[in-house]
Amino acid sequence: MVIPEKGKRISKTDTYLNCAETFAYRSTCLKRKYGAVIIKDDVVISTGYNGSPRGFSNCCDLNTCPRIERNMHQGEGYGICRAIHAEMNALLNCSRAQTIGADLYLAGVNPDNTIHKAKPCPVCARNIIQAGIRNVILRTGDGENNYIIIPASELEWYQSL
Repeated sequence: MVIPEKGKRISKTDTYLNCAETFAYRSTCLKRKYGAVIIKDDVVISTGYNGSPRGFSNCCDLNTCPRIERNMHQGEGYGICRAIHAEMNALLNCSRAQTIGADLYLAGVNPDNTIHKAKPCPVCARNIIQAGIRNVILRTGDGENNYIIIPASELEWYQSL
């Protein structure tokens, strides 16, 4: 979380990434917490965090994760994961008309509450592109200005064989 120095103001980008990080702490995932915020014309359009579909049991309630049990790493075993990704939840909460030209801010948090270098999976990347998102801003570490901006069209939306 970027905290302003006394008498100073943090940038809009760090403000929106702080919002994404805050939503990450609502995540029900035991492996990694993600939060997403969609912004258009300096207005919050939608938010999301990773967790089970509404009304279904989630890993933090069950106190178990099938991917952790099988020692699966990032990009593996999404078919057995109970969670909908933060980016998808944010996109599901708004219309394409709202997302065309908007920016998506994404933050990831490890189980020990350190920052995880955020990156959308290929499935989320495809959906981000399809929704008309302009840029994806990814928190890459602690501290001010610790992020990268990637045009949505340049996201890795498929895996090469």
